[in-house]
Amino acid sequence: MSVKRIYILGGIFTLLFLLLAARTATLQLMPDRSLEEAAFRQRVSGMGVEKIRGNILDRNNIPFTNRETKYMALVKTSLMPQSEAEKEKVFRAMGVGMPEDLTSKSSPLLLKIDESAGEALKNLDVDWISVICSLERYGEDSLARHVTGYLNKSDQVGMSGIEKAYEDILRDNVAFEIGTVTDAVREPIKGFGYRLKDWSSDSRLNVRLTLDYHVQKIVEDAMDNNRLSGAVVVEDVVTGDILAMASRPHFDQNAVEKYLDSSGKELFNKATAAYNLGSVFKIIDLAAFFENEEEIMNGDAAEENDAGDRASPGEAGSLTDIYRFFDGFSYSPVPFPEHIDIPAIFGRHEFTDPDNYYCSGAVEINGLTFKCYSYYEGGHGSLDLERAFALSCNSYFIELGQRIGYRRLVETAQKFGLGSRTGISEQGVAESPGNLPDINAYHSRADIANIAIGQGEILATPVQVADLTATVANGGIKNRVNIVDAIVDENGRTVKRIKVSEGRRIISKETSDRIREMMEAVTLSGTGTEAVIGYYGGAGGKTGSAETGSPGVVHAWFTGYFPAAEPRYAVAVFAEAGRLGGTSAAPVFAEIARGMLEKGY
Repeated sequence: MSVKRIYILGGIFTLLFLLLAARTATLQLMPDRSLEEAAFRQRVSGMGVEKIRGNILDRNNIPFTNRETKYMALVKTSLMPQSEAEKEKVFRAMGVGMPEDLTSKSSPLLLKIDESAGEALKNLDVDWISVICSLERYGEDSLARHVTGYLNKSDQVGMSGIEKAYEDILRDNVAFEIGTVTDAVREPIKGFGYRLKDWSSDSRLNVRLTLDYHVQKIVEDAMDNNRLSGAVVVEDVVTGDILAMASRPHFDQNAVEKYLDSSGKELFNKATAAYNLGSVFKIIDLAAFFENEEEIMNGDAAEENDAGDRASPGEAGSLTDIYRFFDGFSYSPVPFPEHIDIPAIFGRHEFTDPDNYYCSGAVEINGLTFKCYSYYEGGHGSLDLERAFALSCNSYFIELGQRIGYRRLVETAQKFGLGSRTGISEQGVAESPGNLPDINAYHSRADIANIAIGQGEILATPVQVADLTATVANGGIKNRVNIVDAIVDENGRTVKRIKVSEGRRIISKETSDRIREMMEAVTLSGTGTEAVIGYYGGAGGKTGSAETGSPGVVHAWFTGYFPAAEPRYAVAVFAEAGRLGGTSAAPVFAEIARGMLEKGY
């Protein structure tokens, strides 16, 4: 063999030796967790205790999940005594029955116990059972359940809410395992005991919301104290952050199967569902009027509104055979013959001065009689705009709507975000866009009358209503609504920012100030006086009663902001089948405002 070949072979063997040495050093100095895990499972026969998951946090890193301690008893089967009486004594102390087929060759047994059972085991001082303390993902007092969502019991995968939307972030793909050292035939090796192993990573991630844990607690307590079936949303006026979102009734996150066939809609998030808006829409009426007052009072909406009057029966925008009208308590379908001559008992009161209107209790539009809730008291009488808004006079706003016009009403509602999603769906919380009439649809004066008082096709979510109110309270600047702030690590450091900070002016500061004056009159001397009971600082707001189309079912609203002078928080309260917002929803608002102010918010 030539010297050259010897050098080549020597070089190859040297290189292979160096590679082997480098790999050995890597395994020794920088151990691979996957190899460690594989080696552990080769020599240990065990079982998983639980999958590790990141937390869902509030804006101040207070957890909504993993808040309560849970106790588990690890039965080390290979160490169990032979005496059946002794084993039964220990199982009785735990408050659980002993499995019939449990032997020393059985796999380790893990049982869920309560705190008292854990204390009893400690007092018995048995070496074949260990008490393990862990954290319960959800507890009896868990908050924001419709926001956080829940897990599938079988594989601990997120099935709804934030748990589902951020499954890849929250799931750590690791588990906490318990096992016993076994021989080649998987028999326990006596004397080697049991091994507890945590395969969690050092870089577990959490999802931080914009919700405030303490505000959420105040909101949910207020809903429960008032037995409210519905929803509440609290929004920060300045930032657009959702501080609280709650829906009632709610559900047990550890027993979701109980509600799958329930008629109570416990799993349904009413805070993001769309409902008939009712008189809350009168805030939109004010904005449309104040932004275009000169043009409106000069009568330029007349030609637009004449379109429906010229429609033939059966055409879009024409008088149909059945139309709903308000009888003071609900809208009822009333049949009209083909040729009807409704006497002008109430008539149309020429709307020439917004501060000088006479409500006789009803108004006639296109041959249809729309009754104000004051109908049976003979009407509200003489009203100016502020008083009409404070008393929520339908007759006034139906007439004002005729002057504003169909297109302006729909366009203004669109500016406030009605008919569109707020953006929280992009952050993991499903929401309805609500509904507005097609801006280009053929329409009648009767259609405008329905729109002006928030009936007909108008649908909105409590989130949209809270944001509408926040926009008015924020001087006419509409902020982007957020419910998720960021993905953060175990130390609270931001890994990825989710929140979008942006705002745009949709109405003038002058208009928003004028609307605020009207909304504060509602709470001082109008339909919303119960919203300001028990705390200082005052509030502005608007009540609403909304017909649903179902006989006898009238939803109720109260939406407002506080404090009155320098608004910080907007609150929308939706009371399902609550009928009157001033009595079913306004007191909930008052309790929330009082609770937040008492805690220094």
